[in-house]
Amino acid sequence: MISNKPAGFWIRFLADFIDGMLILLLATVIAFLIGDDTFWSSWSSTDETTSQSIANFLYGIIFIIIFTGSKFMGSPGKLTCKIKVVNVDGTQISMLKSIGRYLCYFISALPLGIGFMIAGWNEEKKALHDMICKTRVVYRNE
Repeated sequence: MISNKPAGFWIRFLADFIDGMLILLLATVIAFLIGDDTFWSSWSSTDETTSQSIANFLYGIIFIIIFTGSKFMGSPGKLTCKIKVVNVDGTQISMLKSIGRYLCYFISALPLGIGFMIAGWNEEKKALHDMICKTRVVYRNE
């Protein structure tokens, strides 16, 4: 049976926070491996370092796009929070839709992340990128 209970703003926020921590961990490993000295001194700077750029790119492709479009149905943060991304009918989304949904994150981020916050204001708990791509984030059945 497919869960129809939508995942609200705060659980999705927690999943994104976990993903952010994993990206930071990945960036730290990359910085160590490539000797990115600017990474270690950039904590007080808003400039993105080479290690951070590589980590964001790799994590976005592998753990957000591929994981979401696969049997995992979500990023590691979503898996940890026991939520998943599905089509409106509850089926697994395609890889192409996963790519489109990821690209729509940038629309949700403008202005001031309001497109993400919309998930807390509507009954179906859909963010702007979910509305555009006709997806839902729901709780997993265990």
